[in-house]
Amino acid sequence: MRFEKLSALLRGAMAAGLVAGTGTLATSAAAEPEILLRAGHSSSTTSTGQHALELLNERLMERTDGRMGIQIFPNSQLGGEREQIESIQLGNLDMAFVSTAPVASFDQDFFALDLPFVFKDRDSVFRVLDGEIGQGLLDGLQDVGLVGLAFWENGFRQLTNSKHEIHSPADLAGMKMRTMENEVHIAAWREIGANPSPLAFSELFTALQQGTFDAQEGPINLFYDMKFYEVQHYITRTNHLYGAWVLLASPDTMMMMSDEDRAIFLEAVAETTADQREMAIEADAKAIAAMPQVTITELSADELKQFSEKMDPIYDLVGQKIGTELVQNLIATAQGE
Repeated sequence: MRFEKLSALLRGAMAAGLVAGTGTLATSAAAEPEILLRAGHSSSTTSTGQHALELLNERLMERTDGRMGIQIFPNSQLGGEREQIESIQLGNLDMAFVSTAPVASFDQDFFALDLPFVFKDRDSVFRVLDGEIGQGLLDGLQDVGLVGLAFWENGFRQLTNSKHEIHSPADLAGMKMRTMENEVHIAAWREIGANPSPLAFSELFTALQQGTFDAQEGPINLFYDMKFYEVQHYITRTNHLYGAWVLLASPDTMMMMSDEDRAIFLEAVAETTADQREMAIEADAKAIAAMPQVTITELSADELKQFSEKMDPIYDLVGQKIGTELVQNLIATAQGE
């Protein structure tokens, strides 16, 4: 949002992005909107998150007669996910959608969403995210200087590698594996038998290309969008985690909106959230069809159990961080109890 407290550093970055043709003003209007929200993310311009921001912009422009719009900075142009979260806290960035894993570094309750093999399908996911647990997580972000707007979908996370098909933890033994900057993720893959290390997402393609890492994990649609298929030819359908994006906003940005504009904004976010999830559901199937050179391994129930049965220490670890009550409530809600 064009407020005076926008830092000189961020103004410079935005100007550089516009000169280079990278910062995207998601509107064809000749005049810049009176309220221009700067939104960052680490995904590509073909991702469902990017498309959702573009759709959100259209709704805001239409419903405010062009007064409110969004300028989008994709591909980590304004820093990695952690840096974007920090920029929102400082009031230097208005919005971003980020993975839940780095959010846990700011609010430990988000480690609840890192419990492996809890979610069996999307129904189990949305019972949690759209219910009391999910709303509680979003509301809790106000304590760390963030506004949690919604959970968008990044898809179920899968295991990928450049070496061979993986059917069991033994097949992964010793592999150098990139994880997000999240200690629960690192601990989980270590339990399975990999050799995990964190790395910023913006650096991942180069690291995979150079062989710094043999394996990584993430949603199939993101794997396709980021062209990881050029350097990774094996995907194992583990569905070990559901990848949610958290749509964040700056408290300063929300406070500086009028009551009317804030209501318009929140209504548009709610509608766009539903649309984004529909886009994401379709994205995995489209990505698979577009990657015939990639071998996709479907695990049997017995093979999947070999992975999931190693997770007891991880459940204990998460329980120590957020309390066993929240862990038990999440599991029970996911299972429909």
